[in-house]
Amino acid sequence: MWDTSIWSYMQNEGFELFEWAKCGEGLLSVVPTGLWAAGSALLSQRLLAALFRRFVFRRVPLWELILQHLLFIWMVIYSLHFWAMLVRILKTVVEYCFEEDSMMSEDYEESRKMMQQWMIWMCGAAPLAIYIHTRPRPEMPPLMIWITTSPWQRREMGPYGYYLNRPLSSLQSSTNITLRQQALTMRRAFSDSKIIIKEPPKKKRHSKSV
Repeated sequence: MWDTSIWSYMQNEGFELFEWAKCGEGLLSVVPTGLWAAGSALLSQRLLAALFRRFVFRRVPLWELILQHLLFIWMVIYSLHFWAMLVRILKTVVEYCFEEDSMMSEDYEESRKMMQQWMIWMCGAAPLAIYIHTRPRPEMPPLMIWITTSPWQRREMGPYGYYLNRPLSSLQSSTNITLRQQALTMRRAFSDSKIIIKEPPKKKRHSKSV
C-alpha cells in the first residue's frame, strides 16, 4: 500500500515537473531547461569553490560543508525560477513583435513559434557556453633554465643548485648502493655533459695539540 502510494506520488510529481520544464509544445522543449540547469549548477559550483577555497593543512568544519551544499541547492533552485520568468518574457516579446491587426496565417504562427524556440534555446545554452568558455586553461610548466655547463662551476654549486631541485627519479629505486655511486648515477642521468667529475677524497683535519 505504501509502495503504491509513493510510486503514484512520484509519478504525479515527475509529470508536473516535466510539464513545468517544457518551454513549448513538443517534448524537445524540455532540453533548454536541462541545459540551463546544468550550466547554472556548474557556474554555482565554480563560484562556491572560489568563495570557500580550501587551503592545505586546514580542517574544514562540518557547518561549512553543510553551508556550501545549502547554498548550491539555493542557487540552482533560484536560477530555475529565473529561467521560468525569462521564458515568459521571451515569449511575450516575440508575440509583441509578431502582433498584427489582421488575422495571422498558419505560416505566420509557425514562424512565431520557431522564433520563440530559437531564442529560448540560445538563452538556455548560454550558462553552459559561458562555463566552457571561461574554464581555467592548463598552465604551461615553468621553463627550466640551465645555469651553467661548466663542470667546475657545477661542482661548486652542487647538484641541487645546478639542477634546480629536480626530482631524482633514478635514485628512488637504488637502495643498496653507496652515496658515491648515487652521485655518479645522478650526474650521468641529469647532466648534459658526458664528463664525470671524480672528486678527490677530502683530507681529514686533526686538531693540533698546543
